[in-house]
Amino acid sequence: MGLTDESRDQMITTSLRLPKPVMDAVRARAAERGVKPSALIREVIVASLADSQAMIPLSVLLAAAEEYSQRQSVP
Repeated sequence: MGLTDESRDQMITTSLRLPKPVMDAVRARAAERGVKPSALIREVIVASLADSQAMIPLSVLLAAAEEYSQRQSVP
């Protein structure tokens, strides 16, 4: 993404409209992971924008692995 150290620390507030079921799922997933919904949304957006050389946060990988594991155990 080409962020400088200064711009990396600067945060802005934005509004996002999501369907209620999506936001409910975000809240549930955030609660499972012990983070705020906004932190989870931010993490997912940053990970999705990462280029192929960027590192994906370990928490994103662990959450994906857990979700995959749960889906595999459902008959």
